[in-house]
Amino acid sequence: MNQPINILGFAGSLRKDSYNRALLRTAFELIPKDAKLEIFELDGIPPFNQDLELSVPDKVVEFKRKIKEADALLS
Repeated sequence: MNQPINILGFAGSLRKDSYNRALLRTAFELIPKDAKLEIFELDGIPPFNQDLELSVPDKVVEFKRKIKEADALLS
């Protein structure tokens, strides 16, 4: 049996009831059986600051890792 398609979903809006987050929740319910959708919350990711580029926050490291592991992105 093949591995499921690994999809990483995230919404650019941090608002709890944003339309983009609602669409992600709907996509999660409609995902085909041969796919897996993980929704990543962007809360806690700071704006980019090149002065801090060498000390990347853990949340950013986790997000980058999940992007690399994903077969597809849904935003």
